[in-house]
Amino acid sequence: MKHINEYKLYSDLVYRYKYICDFVDFGEKDIALVHASAGILAPRLTDMVDAVYDKLFSFDCTKRIFFGEKEKHDSGVDNSSSTLENYDQNKPQIGMRKGALKLYLTRLVTKPYDGNMLNVLDRMGSMHRVIKVELIHLQILLIFVQDAVIAELYSYKNSNQPGAAEFDIEGTVRAFGKVIGIQNQFISKWYEDPVSQCGHGPPAKTSYWCSIL
Repeated sequence: MKHINEYKLYSDLVYRYKYICDFVDFGEKDIALVHASAGILAPRLTDMVDAVYDKLFSFDCTKRIFFGEKEKHDSGVDNSSSTLENYDQNKPQIGMRKGALKLYLTRLVTKPYDGNMLNVLDRMGSMHRVIKVELIHLQILLIFVQDAVIAELYSYKNSNQPGAAEFDIEGTVRAFGKVIGIQNQFISKWYEDPVSQCGHGPPAKTSYWCSIL
């Protein structure tokens, strides 16, 4: 039986990551499968990101997040007549956020899962916590993204493209499920109060950064 320092689960990103990886058996093979899918997903990222924002703009509870940030990010745009209803995706902040999401997804399938990646995963929680995005919206968005990724992977597997017949669809889908689950845990950390939950850890909403794994 392994001993886990529960305080460090909330105070040390690397320790938290390694515990999650041990628990779900996420390792180098999974990372290799995720990286191997980069060529499959890269041509589809723009469409996937557009689909994410179409979904976010189809509910008032998620669209209002961007509407509330318009003055901060839509510099040079007259939003005086904007309403939640007519605010559209042709605004500077949406272009900026789409670019950021595409970059994030690209990192997941191309970059090492090291300290820099952990900081990226952690920032997904911290930056949304700062602007008061409710946890439920982040979690269901991850489900939406995961489903979109799986759909693209199966589309490739069922195609006649080179390498499709040999493509490990089961292993890759399972690996992505673990990646999304790990991201979910790094987001959730910013919404948890470890002291009131289990009596372990520092006060909630404290940031801990790491530079190396």
